[in-house]
Amino acid sequence: MGKIEGHVCRFLAIATVYAGALVVAARGADSVDLRVMSFNIRNSNAKEVASENNWNDTKFPRRERAVRVINENTPDLLGVQEARPAQVQDLKQALPEYAFYGIGRDDGKNNGEFSGIYYRKDRFKQTAAGSFWLSETPEKPGTSFYLAITACPRIASWVKLIDNKAGRELVLLNMHWDHISEPARRKSAALVRERLAQLGSDLPAIVTGDLNAREDSPAVKELVGANGSTGRKLADSFRELRPKRSENEASFNDWAGTLKGSRIDFILHTREFTPVAAEIVRTSYDGRWPSDHYPVTATLKWNRKSE
Repeated sequence: MGKIEGHVCRFLAIATVYAGALVVAARGADSVDLRVMSFNIRNSNAKEVASENNWNDTKFPRRERAVRVINENTPDLLGVQEARPAQVQDLKQALPEYAFYGIGRDDGKNNGEFSGIYYRKDRFKQTAAGSFWLSETPEKPGTSFYLAITACPRIASWVKLIDNKAGRELVLLNMHWDHISEPARRKSAALVRERLAQLGSDLPAIVTGDLNAREDSPAVKELVGANGSTGRKLADSFRELRPKRSENEASFNDWAGTLKGSRIDFILHTREFTPVAAEIVRTSYDGRWPSDHYPVTATLKWNRKSE
């Protein structure tokens, strides 16, 4: 074999290996993991009985514990509830590796609580974003279902993101439901299912939120599609991995480290994902809690696309 032929053969062999590696990488891209967190951070306007539970306590600022528990769980996607404008800014400053989307529920700008979304800048590219009120008039700021009996306006925020690791697009929707009215929660569930279909009936979706309802409630059943409603079903990442329900699944801790009870904080997903881990994060620091809710996390694996 001549020198030229030898060089050509070696080049072809390297090219073949490289091409094969690209094919393997492309096939494997669908199986990358997403780390998701939903966290009701407790609004900073509340004056807590124990001063250490105040967001800006001079001695034991709770914001530091909230940031710490987020960092320790390294979410790729984070949905927060009850975040007041100052808290949104505090988290932006403390988490510079994340981009943010959200609006205040009182005026659609910067007043009131946010159902905000943080996502890693180096992994995701935002292609669209929006919000709507859980209301008969979802485009009108400050509105709610059953105004006479609901506590306050409620908002849902969403983003469409391209996951650069998987080369696929998804929608993440984050929300906080009313804590008084079950009819309002059921209407919220129906509205969210309708909006998810409008955002893309075949688009992979993740839904995070404090739903103020248990998994066996009519509203949550409506949301996940367990009652025969049209549209795709949403799976409960925690229950997928723990089919047997426990009496110690509380996600609201009331500053007391509560274990007994049911989850009201959820990470839901469509069939494009398979959960490989899910947790109610019951971390405290020297006996002090990051919030009156436990964060909940899930690791979701992208499923392969259908051939």
